[in-house]
Amino acid sequence: MLLAVLARFSGLTKASIWHDEGFSVMLSSRDWLEIWAGSARDVHPPLYYELLHGWSLIFGSSSFVLRALSAVCGVIVVGLGYLVTLRISKRHNIAALAGLLLALNPFLVRYSQEARMYGVLGVFVLIAMLGLIRIVINSKDRLGYLLYILGISAGLYTHYFMALVVISFWIYVISIYFVATKSKLGSIKLLTNWRWWLANIVALALFMPWVGNMIKQFTRAQGLGWLPKANLGTYHDTIWQFFTFTDAHKIWEVAYWVVPVVLIVATIYATHQDKTKQHLVRMLGLFCFVPIALAISVSLVKPIFHERYFVFVVLGLCIILAFCISDIYKKHLYVAVLAAAILILSQLVGLRNVNSQAGHRMDSVMGRLTQGFMPGDQVIAGELYVYFDGSFYNDTQSPLFLYTGNGRPNGFGESGLINDEGLYLDSYSQISSGRVWLLGKTGSHSYYDQIPSSWVLLESYTAGYSEIRLYQIQ
Repeated sequence: MLLAVLARFSGLTKASIWHDEGFSVMLSSRDWLEIWAGSARDVHPPLYYELLHGWSLIFGSSSFVLRALSAVCGVIVVGLGYLVTLRISKRHNIAALAGLLLALNPFLVRYSQEARMYGVLGVFVLIAMLGLIRIVINSKDRLGYLLYILGISAGLYTHYFMALVVISFWIYVISIYFVATKSKLGSIKLLTNWRWWLANIVALALFMPWVGNMIKQFTRAQGLGWLPKANLGTYHDTIWQFFTFTDAHKIWEVAYWVVPVVLIVATIYATHQDKTKQHLVRMLGLFCFVPIALAISVSLVKPIFHERYFVFVVLGLCIILAFCISDIYKKHLYVAVLAAAILILSQLVGLRNVNSQAGHRMDSVMGRLTQGFMPGDQVIAGELYVYFDGSFYNDTQSPLFLYTGNGRPNGFGESGLINDEGLYLDSYSQISSGRVWLLGKTGSHSYYDQIPSSWVLLESYTAGYSEIRLYQIQ
């Protein structure tokens, strides 16, 4: 647990708040009902923003505090992962190895350092999994059903891909009903147990108040246009991201294609070695690969896949790899030790990559604005992508306007937060005199090209991939 704390809290604020986090902060700063309504205009459900709102009321709203909610959840999932592994294996050494892999996994660390919902989702996923494990072992376990209902309903209110987790759980429950073990222990009749059905109905009923908003969000499909379609390399890219947090195409090509396949083989091996009646390792395998397989399949036609939406899958992969290494250890000691060493070393390289890629510097850029700002200056964001993080660091007491000369947003998705606030600037000609600060990204962009000739550039400041320019209108 100490490793988990150190990995997640060291460098927590090395990178400044970025676009998505800025949106989280702006939405969570509103009251409870406004958060519900604001989420309805976006693409995600509201629970994370509600939790962040309560968290910031108690602890404050610095970047460290805002990210600390995810970091704390990132530590909690290590503990929960240990408990899941121990509950399945009943062996502390396997649980300890799983905990070590979870503590040092770069993908888990990276998204435990971001003010978004992915770390929180992991907590709810593992709570639901613990509940399912208890139910499978004892179909009358009331605490198990309570944990399952809480985890599923809260998970759905946090991220819609929790539904993929539910599908994997149901496939597992169906499999242990129809497939008897070779030891002739028989199948588990959870599928026909009224308590199981009631638990799922209750979890769904708790989510029903949001279903109308969810349908509207899906109908609009707002905010997914930036995602590419999946291809044959999507799975391989994802696995390399999970364990090394690097551009997979820079890796030796043979390793690029082979290692993710080896992971599937390792999962099959660990599943085959599980001779218990409950076949809980099978549940872990389905949990790891069913959500990814479904999302990639859909994304071949309609893109919905992004690696960060599957942070929860890494939890299962780390646990199942601990089982696999333990099984190999029984017969091939040196092979198991070598496999564990390579895996841990890869994750340490990934942690280095996480640290080296923390290069967003909106705090520095907006700090230059604060230093040079004079009363009467106007501040404009050239695009929506710099608006929310720019707003977070805007200490000038002057409103940040959004330049919409290339067309206004439709008021849904992220723009729903500012659509009715009178913050759009449709043309630079609306500002006739004075000084103007223009916030944007580095490089060539239309909002720079459209600057009127009467605007004289006084200075520019760049940090990371953000830039701010000061103009004097003649």
